[in-house]
Amino acid sequence: MKASDVSLILTTTQGLFSETEVPQLYVEIQEHRNQLENELGRTVSFEDAVYSWMENIYSPIMNEILDDVRIRLASQDRKISEIYFEIYEIAQKNGFRNIPLAIQAYARQNSSSIVHMLESLLHLGRRNIASIA
Repeated sequence: MKASDVSLILTTTQGLFSETEVPQLYVEIQEHRNQLENELGRTVSFEDAVYSWMENIYSPIMNEILDDVRIRLASQDRKISEIYFEIYEIAQKNGFRNIPLAIQAYARQNSSSIVHMLESLLHLGRRNIASIA
């Protein structure tokens, strides 16, 4: 991997990933590049693959991570990059055909701890109210 590739990845991901995470993103981009080349029947530059990956995979996942309250609640103590990689894995299993479904699956898998926490808080509140009455 060239220094210019690292720089391009860090720039396009707007500082949300560390330099140690770039190799994993590089692999994702190269896989996307291979898929594009197979579909288009021609060579695709790394830069073009990065921009296609950004538009079709990275941005849809990151926008949901940043906008979806369920994901933010389920993942408060986790880095955005960790969440991204987990959702990417889920989306990869269905060939990135349904990224919103991958987001929902991630939220379902990780929301149970939030539900339990909220239930605990509600029960504590009920006990305090019952002791006052």
